[in-house]
Amino acid sequence: MRTLLPTLRTVATSLVLALTVGLAGCGDSSTDTAAQSSDITDVKHTDVERQSIGNCWLYAEASWVESMNLSATGKPFDLSQSYWTYWHWFDQITNEAGQEIQTGGSFGVARDIVTSRGLMAEADFVAEDATAEMSTRQSAALAKMNEELKTGRLSTYDAKNDLALVRQVLDEAWQLKDAVRDQLTKVFGEDYSRTLSSKGASTEGTAVVAARDFVVRYTERSASGDTAVRDTTLDKALSTWRAASYPTWGGESARRDFQIRVQRALHDAQPVVITWDVDFNAMEGWDPELKGSFNLTTLKKAGKPGHQGGHMTVLEDYEAVTQELGTLEAGVTLDPAKAEDKARLDAALLPSTAVKFFRIKNSWGALRDDRSSAPGFPGYHDLYMDYLNGPIAFCPDAKSPTNETCTGTTVPLDSVVLPPGY
Repeated sequence: MRTLLPTLRTVATSLVLALTVGLAGCGDSSTDTAAQSSDITDVKHTDVERQSIGNCWLYAEASWVESMNLSATGKPFDLSQSYWTYWHWFDQITNEAGQEIQTGGSFGVARDIVTSRGLMAEADFVAEDATAEMSTRQSAALAKMNEELKTGRLSTYDAKNDLALVRQVLDEAWQLKDAVRDQLTKVFGEDYSRTLSSKGASTEGTAVVAARDFVVRYTERSASGDTAVRDTTLDKALSTWRAASYPTWGGESARRDFQIRVQRALHDAQPVVITWDVDFNAMEGWDPELKGSFNLTTLKKAGKPGHQGGHMTVLEDYEAVTQELGTLEAGVTLDPAKAEDKARLDAALLPSTAVKFFRIKNSWGALRDDRSSAPGFPGYHDLYMDYLNGPIAFCPDAKSPTNETCTGTTVPLDSVVLPPGY
């Protein structure tokens, strides 16, 4: 709950690319390191960025990591999603025989990449990514790699098993500078046979940072309800944060218990990762009260399903209606040191309280008319509980879904990733 407006990343390109939604989603950012009145109800975030391919799950991973690092250091660190995307493709090509890169992934896949390959700053891997809201290098590299897999140098099974060749083709597709290639060779070897998790690779003298060397801060909750701030390193967060699936059984009581777990983490300023299903016909672009939100009213007005897919983002805030003290508004910072504000925060966690929506930091960019944002929060969107609870018609593989042809359904809220003890 806050009043600060996100700052916008410098936009160095006007190129508009269509969003491709991955298996699991994307996160958005905005730097607000100063003037925060409460570390309890306001998640620290870095600048909103914009995906150009279906790797929203890696943008969510970056938002999660950057938030914890910002809490630890007070300074924003601009992680390279392109670096992780590069390694996702390398692992995919050398372990599978497909003729097309699959851009989707999950929090678990991202965790494995960070554990084995570490991280880099955007400016150190693809320098142009550091000055643009959207990486055009990713989409260009994807097109080149798919061409190589279908009819080029990586079209055969043997070629895909030639690690040095795969690495060469990737380096060329990504247009990596010699200095970057030299650093990757120094850490992982010519054929990338070394990893940071199992084969003793060293990052010394390079811009690659191992998870064990990247500082973060997050809150841990004990069984008794006590909380403790952990100043530690990313490898510990990767091993202790846990996914929790939205209940499909137990009725409203089970779902409310789940929501309270998420609310507690947000009260403690934790960057909760959320995986959910998108239907763009549910995104409101005009109604002032619902603008920037995904809600069931807008979807019903559309009369049919829209473009759909899985998505991953990071939570920022929520709005709830309490029976005792009225509405706890998103975008309004509450100070738990004040008795009245603490009473409202406590009331928000009662079983009788109804969450109206959760606000997410997205990876669709902050300057897009076709992606309406939450009022005053460019790049952020509100996910109403009526939409998240569904069920809604869902057929993400259909190009033009209709109520008659879309036979599948989904509860859009799939899961979250929470700090230890929540």
